[in-house]
Amino acid sequence: MKRAALYCRLSREDEGLEASAESESIQNQRSMLLAWADRLGYAVQGIYCDEDYSGADRDRPAFNRMLAAARSGQIDVILAKSQSRFTRDMELVEKYLHGLFPLWGVRFLALVDHVDTGDAAGKKSRQIYGLMNEWYLEDLSANVRAVLTHKRRQGCSIASSPLYGYQKDPARKGHLLPDAATAAVVERIFRLALSGLGCAAIARRLNAEGIPAPAAAKALAAGKAPGPGLWSKATVHRLLTNRTYAGDLVQGRVERISWRGKQTRRLPESRWIVAPASQPALVSRAVFDRVQAMLSARARSGKQGAPHPLAGLVVCGLCGHSMEQTRSGTIPKSGAPTRYFRCRTARQSPAACPDQPYLPLSELEALIAGRVAALFEAAARLPPAPAKAPPPAMGADRRLRLALAGLYQDKAAGLLAEEEFAALRSELLARLRQLEPPRGPEAPEAPDPSIPLPLSRELAAALIEKILVYPPDETGNRRLEIFWRV
Repeated sequence: MKRAALYCRLSREDEGLEASAESESIQNQRSMLLAWADRLGYAVQGIYCDEDYSGADRDRPAFNRMLAAARSGQIDVILAKSQSRFTRDMELVEKYLHGLFPLWGVRFLALVDHVDTGDAAGKKSRQIYGLMNEWYLEDLSANVRAVLTHKRRQGCSIASSPLYGYQKDPARKGHLLPDAATAAVVERIFRLALSGLGCAAIARRLNAEGIPAPAAAKALAAGKAPGPGLWSKATVHRLLTNRTYAGDLVQGRVERISWRGKQTRRLPESRWIVAPASQPALVSRAVFDRVQAMLSARARSGKQGAPHPLAGLVVCGLCGHSMEQTRSGTIPKSGAPTRYFRCRTARQSPAACPDQPYLPLSELEALIAGRVAALFEAAARLPPAPAKAPPPAMGADRRLRLALAGLYQDKAAGLLAEEEFAALRSELLARLRQLEPPRGPEAPEAPDPSIPLPLSRELAAALIEKILVYPPDETGNRRLEIFWRV
């Protein structure tokens, strides 16, 4: 007998349709498919049910267990109520129904729309069903996003869990009420900030007193173990700069990139949705504005109070958490402060990251600036290859340009002394100019490699994905891993 897997799925997006049009549920789907398998003479290998999962979700647990069984040869036939129960993603339709299932010897049958992968002539109809299901999800996503945007603008909180310091109002959906326990902590954090304490000092005091951080407080409220979450400088800063605590509900800081996946992106502040005076304030407007002024007046490592270009990109190679900047001592000649990147986890709890990786800020700046300058110099001097033409043999001029780019990288990595670097660069540039044709009066000047390239925050974010820092080894050598976006 053929071994059949029965797949059932119901998601929130289908609840209205199922209830009003067909009155179907997971139980009814299971009963329908069991009767169908019996009529066809199939032996039921297993029943796989995913409830409250979208048809575009690729992380459905029962769905993936069924695919694993099909891949291992345990299934001959998959039965579903309709093709949309299996997936609403056109890419998955092509991948499995028309790609992998024939290779695995698996046949797919859908009862309502008469889908049968054993019928080669029905491929076009299956693709049309796939497109229609995909359009349905796309339209649904647009409609849901419009509704949520309207609710945000009306001052309704649409978050699944309330902001730290608040609780949901049981009598009014979308409205928040102060939470007695955590609201007092928020008020105290603002008082400490007014007293002159910085975000890091406030975080240390809260951790020393054993006050649960927002993530731990959320877990405790849900009856779960709080975990090792601690207050951090960044957490305190986010709390102090959140206008919701002054009564202005701020939402829409992030958005989902596509309905196909769960990836999100942060939006600029100009696109945030703010509903003034829509929620009860935990601190007065005067207190909130005074704290913002104090935070803005504090010295930042970047120029003119701006965040450092590498902020948020430097990560501890041991624990995977972001590294923060700190100051330790001064430079002897100039008296300027010596700044370091250090592991934020080790700062909060030394036992969580005992090796405590750190890196002088000046060393990292010099390394990145040198690598970026070499990258731009090489890109400016290398002509683009002709379209659809085989790559030309590497001539002397190109070898010299690549050598020049490598020279900058060696200098940035500390492999060349300044005098040796200057001598080699002069020799390479002189030999390269001998090979280059003379420039016309309208030709643009080549960039001067002696002028350092300014590294802005936007440029760093566009070029660098992350920088992993590891502690020094026995010989004192420090290991770095730079992940470039280009």
